[in-house]
Amino acid sequence: MSESYPSLHLHTAYNPYPQCVFLQVTPQSSTTSQGEFTLDLNCRFNEQEKSLLNGQIKFGIKGGKLNLMVENGKVIEPKLNGNLPFKLIESYDNSIVWHLIAQTGQAAVKIDHLSPLATIQATQKSVTVILSYTVSLADVSITDVTGLWRHDIHPNKHSILERKLAQFLWKERLSPEISFIKLVSNLSGEAKKIDSPTTNIKPEHLAELHQLIDSIYDVKTNNLLELAKIAELDPQIDLAGGNFLATELSGIELSGANLIHSNFRGANLTDADLSEAVLNYARFSGADLSGAYLGNANLHQADFYRSSLALANLIGADLRGANLQDVNLSQTNLSGALVKGSQFGNNEGMTPEIKANLLERGAIFPEG
Repeated sequence: MSESYPSLHLHTAYNPYPQCVFLQVTPQSSTTSQGEFTLDLNCRFNEQEKSLLNGQIKFGIKGGKLNLMVENGKVIEPKLNGNLPFKLIESYDNSIVWHLIAQTGQAAVKIDHLSPLATIQATQKSVTVILSYTVSLADVSITDVTGLWRHDIHPNKHSILERKLAQFLWKERLSPEISFIKLVSNLSGEAKKIDSPTTNIKPEHLAELHQLIDSIYDVKTNNLLELAKIAELDPQIDLAGGNFLATELSGIELSGANLIHSNFRGANLTDADLSEAVLNYARFSGADLSGAYLGNANLHQADFYRSSLALANLIGADLRGANLQDVNLSQTNLSGALVKGSQFGNNEGMTPEIKANLLERGAIFPEG
């Protein structure tokens, strides 16, 4: 191997929504005699505005995956700064994947940071480094909408239309990746800096979206599941990451649904069936879940602050790291629930016996 690392040049830069997600990768000037070099990552995440139909939307991301691939080289050490909300989930000689997860209740990730990314050793003179950021529908968050429908719309209709806009944006603009960087050691010609999506939205797709918005607004029902069917959203998978602020969901059946990172603040979920649902990082602050069935639900890091779980069934639920402070727990069934790291305190219905049992299982109560 040569005493110095191959000089890397930018081949492709694809950051069509740089306010939402922007990635920039540069090699550090220092190297070793073994051909090792370190890449620095400049990453910025925030909300971005976009014109759509006769209005404006603002969107951001709640998560996603940062993917590093190396050709003719191997990753010696992942070095992404531990202060960033990235978690290493896959690590191989020539590929690394980090998962970004927003904090519970955070509508969109906001980061502006420079950090070492990884140390790489070239195994041949010709080296290629590819960094991409990919998101799922659940990671896409619509944070504001203006001009697309009137303000007197029912919260249930509002939540379904927001999810439909997120799905539309994800399919038409944010996949297969929202950002893509390619560095090569042998570059012929100029780098390709692609600043806008390579494909245009077909006019018929925009017309279909416009018609759907009008149909949802005018339809007589406010039943969330009926609205989801009209919007051609699968309630089991397409509502994940949704904003269900102040919605009317009493008695709804969403057993087993993926609702990760969803916002149910102030919603009426009395007698709802959310058993075995995926509700990691979901926000329920101020919601009424009286009598709800949450058996075996995944509620890791969920926020129930000042909600009501009176008469609710949480048998076998995963509540690790959840916030249950100021929650009404009158006759709540927590048998078999995982509560390690869960925060309790000022709970109506909490008896000394229940508190002692929860402490034995790893729950946290404020001192005194």
